[in-house]
Amino acid sequence: MQSKQYKNILSDLEAEADVEQSFIISRDGLLMAAEASSGTSPEALAAMTATLLGAAETAMDEIGSGVPSHVQVKTKEHTLIVMGAGPQALLAVATPADDCTQVCKAMRKAAKSITEMV
Repeated sequence: MQSKQYKNILSDLEAEADVEQSFIISRDGLLMAAEASSGTSPEALAAMTATLLGAAETAMDEIGSGVPSHVQVKTKEHTLIVMGAGPQALLAVATPADDCTQVCKAMRKAAKSITEMV
């Protein structure tokens, strides 16, 4: 049942914002749900994004700047955005958007829904 709810959250996110791929991941890097294109290894991406966000949180804590709202990795063609979705999960998306404001807004809404489920 929960898996279907996660898939619905990801589908709603992709309908609301310019998102090509989306993932719900446990804080320890295990894939919980994915809407990914072929050629992507969701399990490998899950582990890497959990590490990415965890490292950012640790780095910001070290300099006393609090918890980051999200982490962005930008290339010429895509941006990977990772944000926490409660104490047990995180949300990651790949977007071609240059301005990620709307994507982040939609992600915060999805993250709230995930937090309420976990």
